[in-house]
Amino acid sequence: THAKELSLWPTGHPPSYASWYQETGQGMGNTLTIASQKGGYTLADRGTFLALSDSLNLEILLQGDPLLENIYHVIQVQPTEDSQLNVAGAAAFSEFLVEEDTQCIIASFGVESYGEPLFFPDAFLDC
Repeated sequence: THAKELSLWPTGHPPSYASWYQETGQGMGNTLTIASQKGGYTLADRGTFLALSDSLNLEILLQGDPLLENIYHVIQVQPTEDSQLNVAGAAAFSEFLVEEDTQCIIASFGVESYGEPLFFPDAFLDC
């Protein structure tokens, strides 16, 4: 989420003169709590926000804009001759994550508890 935030600033980082900008240097949960306590704004991932929403005095102001997409992907590392990588395990994990059943679990994760999903699948979209 931090990398996504930086990518949204025209210069790649917040303006150094911006006294209104506070960098928490903490995790997303703590950052949401600080924004709530200070009546501020923050860029947050959906999962953490929904998980903590009952304890926060915050509301979503903007969502769904393609600029805010923060997609996670699985990438297998190419082993070298002397590497200790578990190539078969990495391949199995990668394949598991993009299977239809797994993608549908991702699509439904959180719905029962929060009324909406915490994540959106990217590899299989017809759940």
